[in-house]
Amino acid sequence: MANISITRNCHRHCRFCFARHELSRDQIADMPPETYEASLDFLERSGFPEARLLGGEPTEHPLFFDYVNLALERGFRVLVFSGGVVSREALRFMAGLPEEQFSVILNSANPHRDSARLVARQKEMGQMLGRKLMFGVNICSSDENPAYILDWVREFDACRTVRLGIAHPIWGAPNTYFRLRGPRMIPLLEHFVDEAADVGIDVGFDCGFTPCMFSREFVDSRNELFACHAVGGCTPDTSVNATSLLASRMEGIGIRCGSIVDILPEGQCIACYSLSRFCRVPLPPPQKSRNDLVSFFDRELEAVLPAGVYPECLMCLFREQGLCNGGCRARRALRLRPDSLTLIGPEQPEQTPDRKPHE
Repeated sequence: MANISITRNCHRHCRFCFARHELSRDQIADMPPETYEASLDFLERSGFPEARLLGGEPTEHPLFFDYVNLALERGFRVLVFSGGVVSREALRFMAGLPEEQFSVILNSANPHRDSARLVARQKEMGQMLGRKLMFGVNICSSDENPAYILDWVREFDACRTVRLGIAHPIWGAPNTYFRLRGPRMIPLLEHFVDEAADVGIDVGFDCGFTPCMFSREFVDSRNELFACHAVGGCTPDTSVNATSLLASRMEGIGIRCGSIVDILPEGQCIACYSLSRFCRVPLPPPQKSRNDLVSFFDRELEAVLPAGVYPECLMCLFREQGLCNGGCRARRALRLRPDSLTLIGPEQPEQTPDRKPHE
């Protein structure tokens, strides 16, 4: 996959936002049309049928309607990641788009913590978008209970898959994230999966989860979640309509942490937001695709990162069995000294995909 971040503007200030550092950088706020078209060209030659629009809040871009329509005209299916603070004009526009071509993943508010106004706006979004909307929730600690989201799915007849994320750290910048103290089971995760299954809802896990967060019995009984296998459609955390995309290879929990490739509004590319301070490169020329960027980012990162999130990862049976690649790379970076990774700053030249590691 690859994401196009079309704007840095966002009215929400989520405590766990993994893009917090990047959104605060002194760069252009809104992606210009020529960069957006170059980004679509990049997706096209990389073989992706889906244009995934991020922000900030994508609907804040002054050309949001035009950008969505352009992607649809070029044959892409459009997926928008939204924080739910959306104008009614944008909401009506999205509600009028065909379900087979357009969907939204909502970073859901927490009714126990967020304002009643935000919750009401998100519920209005659920009412208008229905099946085009997938609810997503990010947890910051094992004390949280995201079960409320299951009620929202049923109330608004939304997509029957919930996207569950774990709040990640930003390497070299502050945010609130899920603190992990050694490889251990997190009972909340299995409980949420079982609770969702009881009401006919699937849980799609985002990146950053590892098999050691689950019991061995759960891993053994849920092989479809932890092993790579071909699936008809898309992975549950990427699209609402699973029949709308070509068959893909679904990566199991534990081996999903890799270079995503996020294209920023100014046209620079990063491996992922949590590691945006490590390395960025411009959109590659027409002869190069996402695979070239992924190879570059992976090579640079693996040259400096420890093997896993924990020291115990070196002796982990899940790693030996190919069920885990060491966990979130931003978490792996936390084990290093602050000066161990390259920071991009005005005093340093930016790297390009043609540059050899550590020249």
